[in-house]
Amino acid sequence: MNILFMSQTGEKTAPVEDPGAFADLLNEKDPFPRTLGMRFTRVAPGRAEVELAVREEMLNFLGVTHGGVVFALADAAFGAASNAHGGTAMAIHAAIDYIRATGAGTVLTARAEEESRTGRLARYRVAVEDGEGRLVALFHGIAYLKK
Repeated sequence: MNILFMSQTGEKTAPVEDPGAFADLLNEKDPFPRTLGMRFTRVAPGRAEVELAVREEMLNFLGVTHGGVVFALADAAFGAASNAHGGTAMAIHAAIDYIRATGAGTVLTARAEEESRTGRLARYRVAVEDGEGRLVALFHGIAYLKK
């Protein structure tokens, strides 16, 4: 696995050789998910699991979890799963269906699963569930595999 991260100064860090270490590195080095409080719990080629505890400031004006927060969580899982093969995978399409509203205090888990990987494209399905295992959202993404 040859995954490189850019530091905040633009310098590349050392490649990641172990998928288990990839989750740890994402938790440490990926600033946007870290800012939201996401935690990468499992990452392996084509698969990833990310958790987030919903806070009050993540709610919309109706008092439910903002759709952008749910999308960001699913997208983080998609990005980790698609890049855990090594190399560079970049999102070229993403769509989400919102199924159940949640609120502050809910722990959301996004589980990404690779559905296909051929040539330059890979397709992913990400299920976002609440702490009781109920489906909150279903995300589909396509990644372009850069050579």
